[in-house]
Amino acid sequence: MSVSTPRPIQSWLRLAAVATAGALLLAGCNLFGNGGAGVEDDDEDGGGTAAQAQGGHITVQVTNFAHIDPQSITFGMWLVQMGLLEGLVLQTPDGTDVRPGMAQDWDVSDDGLTYTFHLREANWSNGEPVTAEDFIWSYQRLLDPARGTGGIATGDSSYQANLGILNAAEYNAGIVDDFDEVGIRALDEATLEFTLAAPNPGFIMGLTYPSMLPLNPDAVEGDDSWQQPENWVGNGPYNLVDWVSNSSMRLERNPEYWDNENVALDSIDVQLIEQGSITTTVPYESGEVDIQALAEPAEVTRFINDPDLSEHLILLENSGTTYVTPLHSENTILQDQEVRTALNLGLGREQIAGISELTEPAATLLSPATPDWGEDLATHEQMWGDEAVAEAQRLLAEAGYPDGEGFPNLTLLAGADFPQLDAIVDTWQTNLGIDVTKDVVEVGVYVDRRYDTHDEDYFGLWYGSFSGISTWPYQVQQLWDPNMTREAGLDIDSYAELLEVQSDESLSSSERTETVEQIRHDGTEPLAREFAERVLDAQETVDENEQQEILRDAAAIRERTELFLPVVWNSMYYIAQPHVQGLELRAQADRYYFKDLWVDEDA
Repeated sequence: MSVSTPRPIQSWLRLAAVATAGALLLAGCNLFGNGGAGVEDDDEDGGGTAAQAQGGHITVQVTNFAHIDPQSITFGMWLVQMGLLEGLVLQTPDGTDVRPGMAQDWDVSDDGLTYTFHLREANWSNGEPVTAEDFIWSYQRLLDPARGTGGIATGDSSYQANLGILNAAEYNAGIVDDFDEVGIRALDEATLEFTLAAPNPGFIMGLTYPSMLPLNPDAVEGDDSWQQPENWVGNGPYNLVDWVSNSSMRLERNPEYWDNENVALDSIDVQLIEQGSITTTVPYESGEVDIQALAEPAEVTRFINDPDLSEHLILLENSGTTYVTPLHSENTILQDQEVRTALNLGLGREQIAGISELTEPAATLLSPATPDWGEDLATHEQMWGDEAVAEAQRLLAEAGYPDGEGFPNLTLLAGADFPQLDAIVDTWQTNLGIDVTKDVVEVGVYVDRRYDTHDEDYFGLWYGSFSGISTWPYQVQQLWDPNMTREAGLDIDSYAELLEVQSDESLSSSERTETVEQIRHDGTEPLAREFAERVLDAQETVDENEQQEILRDAAAIRERTELFLPVVWNSMYYIAQPHVQGLELRAQADRYYFKDLWVDEDA
């Protein structure tokens, strides 16, 4: 395959994506199946199963946030997704399929390029009808170039360019300046049509991402006060009635919601917990909290080993990957593939995973829950153990650092302190003889440092974790996507040039985008470029099996770049009181919908 010249810029724009959780291809579904396929609900409209048990109240814990605009990256967009707003479709409780939401059904053209959604009769919480034009207004706001292209930092646009909507990424980048050229239009008040640039079997699942939620135009126009309870207008099963900043929220059932009869809970109290804070289960065990994530390894172990408390556990296995990736530094040692390989094989993954019930040693970036995952995807036959360490030591010696002698002090950057950090430091010291220093900083500083350039004295890797749906397009196109991978493979000079171009206000949006793409193509490592090319190849087929095969090949190439070194796979434990019914965890970051829950006081 020739990779000497980049493909047209429009092709690469479709690969831009954020690294928080999104959703794409449906495992086990027809490539272009019509609406409702695979849905198993108690009512024909795809509603919940809770009508038999209406009433009740629960208290839940979620990560704190500053705002709840779903078109900007923040933990608040997930709370909105859980029940304040509703999009065209929702995921099924286990996250493997979709069910009708605002769209009661949909049609797909034979060529897989046109999706037509038929809206049900539904109202906003103020009693006004939800129309196709409301969705158009929302998407034009989302794609406004002034909001910026999709990113991963708090405040970035949440748009997912790999939905592949015709000219959407181009409009967002300023290359196309007329929104009428974007492949979204209202055929009438109840019909919404999308046109894609290329077939995308994951498009419908992608609509379940928070960025694609509709907003009420009249409520949102103006300042951010529309997010306050007194001004809130939503179309989801619950309304926002109270919000104490950094403390709590209260949600109450929305009587205007189209499927209100299948919404069980009358109200929900939301406790807002700071990210990275150590949470206690005392309120849960005293009955003050009904649902919370269980993140402390000692607490997980205690619940697992307690015959009574173990009944409260709900597990989502291997829902995310913890990894490390090189910083861009004037110290160029990590641009040497053999040095990265030595670090990869020298990681004591078994020891790192062994410190917590929440983790397993990771052979690949991809979760093993991904259909047709196999150990053959791993870069090396032995990713840990004595043989791997011996090979790591040999490679490090060949690079000029026998037993780590002369290897500069390695920095491990993180946005919060985790037990795995100390284990990584210890295993690299033990296995390779290199010194590693943790640099744990506030999240905002962490984001800045991991995307900045550094001098020779600041050299190392940053620590991160991604979680999301275990499907091939999501795991390959969304997480560690082609743009992120190619940028990780840039040499320091090319990366510095890329940052300079991105901040150059004298360039038009289209000039900036085209120049950045040329830098990504020309300056990156060959394998990173090959990976991106294979992802584009996957977009050129309408055959689901062929696409999966190409994406699987692309994933294996990405592993071979060793630009992202997998450390452990993370499992997610939640605890729920026995009277809480209907809770099933999904891999997407919202985890579950409030609509699916009900209370059985006899349980």
